Amino acid sequence: MMEELYAKFLPQFLELARERMKRAYETAAQPDAAALTVVVRDLHGIAGEAGLLGLAQIVPIARRAEDQAKRLRDAGASAGADTAALVAALDEIRGALEALGPAKPKDSP
Repeated sequence: MMEELYAKFLPQFLELARERMKRAYETAAQPDAAALTVVVRDLHGIAGEAGLLGLAQIVPIARRAEDQAKRLRDAGASAGADTAALVAALDEIRGALEALGPAKPKDSP
């Protein structure tokens, strides 16, 4: 039963997580408080959904990235802010996602 759910939902999780990661990288390049609030929510979603799927290796990585995004947001980050810690955390999530499976081509069903 769990394997069926995993097989069904893992591709959806990966697709959504990659969309969220793209938005996070874009925000890290030009941070502002409103966009960072969305990134915090996105990273929280990645952590929660990873936990539901039993992807325990992703949960702490996503939580660390979420904390980095919160710190930037709460410090009033704007263009030119030091986002190196956030980008490093995002890179770690990206690596963990890539280990789970390749990105699906855009024209795939």
